[in-house]
Amino acid sequence: MEALAGLYVLLFVVRFGLALWHAARKFGLPGEGGPAAILQPILSGDPLLGTALAANARELTEERLYWLVDEDDPKGQDAARAAAKQARLGNVWVIVGPGPQDGENPKVAKLARVDVSEEVTVVLDDDTRIRAAELGRLRAALEEADLVTGLPVFVSTGTVYERFVGGFVNGNAMLTYLPAAAVGAQHTINGMIYAVRTAELRELGGFAAIREQLTDDYAMAQLYERSGRRILQTAVCVDVGMTIRDAAHCARVMRRWFLFANRYLGDNLGAATLVLVALPSVLPLAGLVFGWPWIALLFGKAVGNRWLLWYVAGRASGPLDLVFEVLADLLSPFFYVAALIRPRELSWRSRKIAMDGDRIRYR
Repeated sequence: MEALAGLYVLLFVVRFGLALWHAARKFGLPGEGGPAAILQPILSGDPLLGTALAANARELTEERLYWLVDEDDPKGQDAARAAAKQARLGNVWVIVGPGPQDGENPKVAKLARVDVSEEVTVVLDDDTRIRAAELGRLRAALEEADLVTGLPVFVSTGTVYERFVGGFVNGNAMLTYLPAAAVGAQHTINGMIYAVRTAELRELGGFAAIREQLTDDYAMAQLYERSGRRILQTAVCVDVGMTIRDAAHCARVMRRWFLFANRYLGDNLGAATLVLVALPSVLPLAGLVFGWPWIALLFGKAVGNRWLLWYVAGRASGPLDLVFEVLADLLSPFFYVAALIRPRELSWRSRKIAMDGDRIRYR
């Protein structure tokens, strides 16, 4: 056990140190500027949708919010219009357009509909909330890079399944994105929140350039990397909340995330990714044969990570958060295997997607 435990501790110390160092870096200074265009592609299916949208409208009063909904999604339209009416600020535009066609990414198809005039474009998922101060930090980072992204903090705790998903997200985000960025091994972004200069995105072909890619965040990162632009991971944090109803729903969400992760790992499995992502993901389950001493070690890792979460995001954690982080660490390899079974089929809320070769088809 000593050798395996020593390796696990060493990997954690390396990742923790790199994350702490990168999080402490300052990227630009928030300054004056016109309002940003906040693009939020909307898809119904989560009871928290309207709450999240209204929260952003109330918080981002100096920005312009564009809520993009499909014609075949009346529930999404109703939620968006109700949230816009609730905000009563006149800074929200609900834009309804045709649903995605075969071959189109459902999120990117919405984004490609609009051509905004604001200097900065920010993409925000519809289950994601950001504070105005954090948005200011994200925009400031564009002084030093061309595509900047933030970190998710999962905040839903209504069911045991939401607690588990929170254990996975909050147990991995800080120790994955930040260390990879610190050593220059980051080749993707967190698609829940990112910002670009509008004119530069237009020069690269706009969202239409990645319209047929399944993993929109990875595709956007590749679009910028191939053109020699710089990608920057910041320590800006956003709150992510979603309703996880039952075990089957939890499994579908986790499986979709691992499908996307597997595509990324297949293209970028080098030494840095192996040390910072792959090994730390499989060792928790591998060491379970050593019993309670190993479990205690995993709880020690969770305590250290939760301190990092508090330092970076200002989020406090309780004992249950530690329990679910350890559970997520132990079960992650099973979700990885599940993502290898029928890897060309996935669920995205109300949409069922199948991959025909590299082409997206809807069922």
